[in-house]
Amino acid sequence: MLSSQLNKLLQKVSSKYSLVIKNYKTNETLSINATAKVPSASIIKLFILGKAFQLVEKGELDLNEMITVKRDEKVSFSIVSVLESIQSYSIKDLLTLMIIQSDNTATNVIIDKLGIENINYFISEQGFKNTVLSRKMMDFESIKNGKENYICAEDVALLLDKLYHGKFINEEYDNIMIQILKLQLDNSMMRMDLPDDLVIAHKTGDLDCLKHDTGIVYHNKIGDYVFVMLTYEAESDSYARGLIASVSKATYDYFIMENDINSFFNK
Repeated sequence: MLSSQLNKLLQKVSSKYSLVIKNYKTNETLSINATAKVPSASIIKLFILGKAFQLVEKGELDLNEMITVKRDEKVSFSIVSVLESIQSYSIKDLLTLMIIQSDNTATNVIIDKLGIENINYFISEQGFKNTVLSRKMMDFESIKNGKENYICAEDVALLLDKLYHGKFINEEYDNIMIQILKLQLDNSMMRMDLPDDLVIAHKTGDLDCLKHDTGIVYHNKIGDYVFVMLTYEAESDSYARGLIASVSKATYDYFIMENDINSFFNK
């Protein structure tokens, strides 16, 4: 079983973690600390993305609408903040930057466009129980006042499950979101030690001693599977990244081994 395969690896780790894995071919699942509320880092952007596409589906938001980003809206960790010659971006460009580069300026502009209350209503409406958007990105004043964005592994796995089955918004827009997730630029965690040609639609999260990576791994033989790992209160950033990479690799190797065994006995 997958739990046995990962038991030794996770027995003594210098980090807290939440983990959900689900293989769609074998229906094997693993869930550890899945309902624990964890600071979201950039994983909250998946839920913002969902709300945006809900409005697109309703005809209330145009992906081609151009938005001018003002100088005082620009924050750190943002491509938008350093591209001085470009002032206007389409909604789709901002959403894409929000996901693949985790651009914080793009995210904040989208949050202002959608409204925090509207995003949280969408989160509740979709059945996500331990997820909340309380502040914009890089809003240190709100952090000082105790406002934090939270997720749990169970909610993220549910979101990915809905996306995979075309039941988050609808099949058309869920597919567009998946294509954006496949363009993810941060490959330092769950796909670090996986084959280069493996297709993964995923989103990362990154704060001090807190690293997350969540996504859908596509593989015809072993089965497509959801992988959600949240790490927090880790001994270091590099340790947290390495832990996610190790668990991801062990999960992939296990599914490969199980497939090979089943193929042998079914000959």
